[in-house]
Amino acid sequence: MKKKKRPRRERAIAAPAVSPAVALEQQALPIVSELDRVARGTESAPVKLEGAMEILFGAYGESDPEFSGRLLGGWLQARNDKEFRLTLAWQREQIRLSLQDILAEGATRGVFRRDLEPGAVAAVILGVAEGCLLQTATQGGSVTPEHLLRTVLRLVSNEA
Repeated sequence: MKKKKRPRRERAIAAPAVSPAVALEQQALPIVSELDRVARGTESAPVKLEGAMEILFGAYGESDPEFSGRLLGGWLQARNDKEFRLTLAWQREQIRLSLQDILAEGATRGVFRRDLEPGAVAAVILGVAEGCLLQTATQGGSVTPEHLLRTVLRLVSNEA
């Protein structure tokens, strides 16, 4: 009696596991890309700045609590994990540069205060957005992202 051959099972090839830092980068990349698109757009600097801040504050201030938790956890992990540190540093710098480009354009054209320092103000705006991220993680705060956005716009505006 001949032995029956078992059918050969095909092994499923598993996709390589994505590191937590890469997963966070993939989730944040659309924000970075959209801010870059806005900064390079043809609208006026005030329209660009408002649009960029709506994207950023919306993502950080009204985002999915899982995203805010992942981002906050990433910053904590970045203290000891080079991959997280580089990922988050790149992301922050790209966001800051997009904002800085918009602010520099507006100052040059006289629609924003001429005495503002675009790099420093961009860092402040990013810090305000990160404050919104903290509020998201704690289920809100006393000052809404929308109110913060409007206040920052008034601060940089050249109008009295």
